Amino acid sequence: MAGISCYLRAGCHWGIQFVAIFLQLSSAFSQGQALQRSGDLTFTPEEHAWLDRHQVLRFSADPAWPPFSFSGEGGIEGVDADFLALVFGRLGVRLEYIPSGDWQETMEMLKRGEIDLAPGVAPIKGRNLSALYTEPYVSLPAAVIVRQDGPFFTSLAQMQKESLVVAGPADYAPTLFLKQNYPEIPLVPTKTSLDAMRMVAGGKADATIENLGVAAHLIKTNGLANLKIAGLTNERFDLHFAVREDAPELQSVLNKALKTITEEDRLRIYDKWILVDFSRAAVWSRVWKIGLIALLFALSIIGVILVWNRRLAKELALRREAENSLRKSESTFRNLFETMQDAYFLTRPGGEIQLVNEEAVRMLQLGSRRFIERLNIATFFEQPGERDRVMEQLNAGGVLRDYPLEFARADGSLCSCHCNIQILRDTTGEQIAIEYIARWDRRDETVDKTPTSGGGTDPAPQPS
Repeated sequence: MAGISCYLRAGCHWGIQFVAIFLQLSSAFSQGQALQRSGDLTFTPEEHAWLDRHQVLRFSADPAWPPFSFSGEGGIEGVDADFLALVFGRLGVRLEYIPSGDWQETMEMLKRGEIDLAPGVAPIKGRNLSALYTEPYVSLPAAVIVRQDGPFFTSLAQMQKESLVVAGPADYAPTLFLKQNYPEIPLVPTKTSLDAMRMVAGGKADATIENLGVAAHLIKTNGLANLKIAGLTNERFDLHFAVREDAPELQSVLNKALKTITEEDRLRIYDKWILVDFSRAAVWSRVWKIGLIALLFALSIIGVILVWNRRLAKELALRREAENSLRKSESTFRNLFETMQDAYFLTRPGGEIQLVNEEAVRMLQLGSRRFIERLNIATFFEQPGERDRVMEQLNAGGVLRDYPLEFARADGSLCSCHCNIQILRDTTGEQIAIEYIARWDRRDETVDKTPTSGGGTDPAPQPS
């Protein structure tokens, strides 16, 4: 019996060792596959050697800045995490997430060398961060957020003149920028962007400045219905990876990996986190299904197109043929709507944009109709109070023809348009929408028309 017992123990021992060796080999094989570097990247011998010596890199991120970075079940999630995974997957290096309590702690960890890099950092004076920065991987404008009953502000100089109280997260790029360039604006520091927005919603502050993607996300997902995006500033706080000052090789290989990211890669990430359609108002989601209103839109658009293109006989014939087919087919109307040569905006009576075509996206150069359809059209008017003046004239006459308007683009340039504007009403005569059809000069796409007139334009961001 003793011999049998010894035999069994020995067999069990060797069996356990065999399983352990098998698991180690399997793990090594799996890691070898995951750590394989992309063949699209070319590194110097020094960069290869550095990567070989640093197979695991530590990072941390803001745990409360959705949709770019926020704490999830598996660690950090959001736009930043997806860009990190994409980039480091091509470098063949594993990442180790080091949690932090807030953004300030993340920056302190980078200063102390406890992490190798941090995503979502905008190089800006006043941060006192000794770090190396990669090329930007996200570029979105900064927006001004106020209460629904507040005025539309797009000029930080105007906000300073009015002594508006601005809430902002401590050590965030917009807050540091205001401290440096607009010291007379009263600032109320907060811990997170959501805290700042809630202060504005609760009347404890007049406004906050935030990345457009973050602002739209927080307003929609936190029920801040009494807030609006009042306008886009001339400032852009592009997001970079910040790496330790003693790791120039890491900065170099990251820049090479970032250059391999395609527009399709970016749009896939944006569509997942930023461009999610947070369900338009129920009434407007049914617009395409209501035949009477769809017909009204179609006839209105076709009518304007026929007037503006009456000298082109072939074009006119095609438009008339399209008008007849549109009475039978909503899909045909959609095709015409998307290929019309003028920018089209459909808003609620209060100005909230419900529908735009691709020409409007091209004119505003913002990159996505889903972004535009979350904003108020007054956001893009260069002159404060312009929408109120338009509504006064519409209520007096019903229709405006060739009305001159200047639209502000995301980069601060202006686009001059001549617009046909009218009120759309239902069968009871109640206003249901405002329709803007804007003809613009496509040469504006390459001509810088940044405003320089009075009212105070903001200085360009200082290089950091």
